[in-house]
Amino acid sequence: MADRRVICINKQPSHDDTHHHITHVGVGTTDKTYSERIPVSTVITNIKSPFGDRYHVNGSNGVRSEVIVKQCPQCAHAHEIISTTPDTTKTDNLLSLLECQV
Repeated sequence: MADRRVICINKQPSHDDTHHHITHVGVGTTDKTYSERIPVSTVITNIKSPFGDRYHVNGSNGVRSEVIVKQCPQCAHAHEIISTTPDTTKTDNLLSLLECQV
């Protein structure tokens, strides 16, 4: 089990689309580049497994937030999504990350 830092995300068809979910996350050790781009389905599987990797985001205020799995509040069919634990900011830490360049 590894603790991995999420530094960027991908949403389709665009980053600002409020009707679609995050599809991939980029993990790495710096703010500039990701070392691996992972599908959200893999992230969810890892988080739900007692032996899977764990993920976190470092907010702009320096506070660390854990990535968690939750039900999409907008989806009628109980779709699972990733989010972050609440911290001292009102902004969504994942959605505030830049788009992963592919």
